[in-house]
Amino acid sequence: MAWLTTEHYNLQTQRATTIGEANGRASIFLGALSAGIIAPGFQSGSASSAETTVFQVLVLSSLAVLGATTFLRCIQIAIDDWDFADRIHHLKQLYGQPMPDLAARLPSTMGPEQSMVMLRPALSWLQGLLTVAGSIGTVTSIALGADVGVLARGFHVPLSIAVGLRAVSGLVTAACRARFQLARWHGAERERSRNS
Repeated sequence: MAWLTTEHYNLQTQRATTIGEANGRASIFLGALSAGIIAPGFQSGSASSAETTVFQVLVLSSLAVLGATTFLRCIQIAIDDWDFADRIHHLKQLYGQPMPDLAARLPSTMGPEQSMVMLRPALSWLQGLLTVAGSIGTVTSIALGADVGVLARGFHVPLSIAVGLRAVSGLVTAACRARFQLARWHGAERERSRNS
């Protein structure tokens, strides 16, 4: 029983560490995004020039790269957290074996955590947006779309076409992000099934 409680504590600590890292990375990205959006805003009143376009593209491209790396790491963190939660669930099932009297006192609802099943099955495809990785990926898609639009305007593309390019590139990036995230989760599920 001492071993089980120690392992349970260690897994809870690892979960807390992963959640802290995800929140820290998200905060760094959102802070950089906020500063990065303000910087080109100061130039919005000045006449458009090649220097302004280059500056805006550099800022937005840097934000897109930072967002992409944050997104990828947050997916890894979420999968690790899921693994820790699953291992804790299995430990809880073992608590009743050395002490059968304790089994009756353990909660009967030791299924998946509620946070894993927040949405109805028809809306489960939206579940990825509710994660830190999903949120970062969505904001990164918007930043990348803005980057494409600024670049298009730098080449003197009409505003309506540049706005359309922004929207299309943002949507395509968001769709690729969602597909990648889903594939990573399915891969983690397959790996878990193989190891079980």
